[in-house]
Amino acid sequence: MTVLIRMSRAALATTLFTAVAAFAPVRGPTGSLLRSTSTSSSTSAPSTSALWASQCGSYDYDVIIVGCGVGGHGAALHSRAQSLSTAVFSGKDIGGTCVNRGCVPSKALLAASGRVREMKNAAHLSEFGIEVEGEVTYDREKVAGHARQLAQRVKGNLEGSLVA
Repeated sequence: MTVLIRMSRAALATTLFTAVAAFAPVRGPTGSLLRSTSTSSSTSAPSTSALWASQCGSYDYDVIIVGCGVGGHGAALHSRAQSLSTAVFSGKDIGGTCVNRGCVPSKALLAASGRVREMKNAAHLSEFGIEVEGEVTYDREKVAGHARQLAQRVKGNLEGSLVA
């Protein structure tokens, strides 16, 4: 089971800080340990430490992944393949920078510009028996719209693979 949890960066930071603080060792003013994250071997009573909690199965998820970029997505798919209960905390951009603002849209723009460049090379095209009459033009807004649409499709496919 994989659960995708979307939150703002501020909410994610607060959630993670609270979770980490709950299991961090606490030291008093003199440096003595007031609360430990490991179980005490001198007592048989269960403690509320992170180690005890993990051993008794009191967590809701086996794996928690922060971020759903390329690495987080791959980790989520791997943990699901291992039948681990997984929560993925992500902001609004499933796929991270690569899918939404980097690799995918930039490659779509490069592909479009490459096609225009090829179509403008009449001498090269004539070697293939292709002739272009008139001027080759392009619409910048449509090219950018195609890049956005492609990024949205990849983002949707990534999200769909997590919740399916």
